[in-house]
Amino acid sequence: MRLAYKHENRGLVYSVKNILAMNNIDCHIKNDFGNTMGAEFGIGNTLLELWVKEDADYERAREIIEQQLNQEEGKPWVCPNCGENNAGQFAICWSCQSEDKET
Repeated sequence: MRLAYKHENRGLVYSVKNILAMNNIDCHIKNDFGNTMGAEFGIGNTLLELWVKEDADYERAREIIEQQLNQEEGKPWVCPNCGENNAGQFAICWSCQSEDKET
């Protein structure tokens, strides 16, 4: 097993784990329940760690993680249906669920 990623945000670590699972890379999360004890263990021990189980998958996992975390967001856009402002990472309007016609 090799450490591929660590972060204090549980949701982000699980998102990365799910992305790797979709690419057939088996992972294990360490410190999942220890992060609530940060004051006792010290801040350095509260990060959740994502470990790739097979060493042969490590390099591909790191490439996928870098690619996913460094994706550029699109430009903010205004929904042509309801006029709502939407952030660039959304292809569907958060208000009326209409698609961004420019993507």
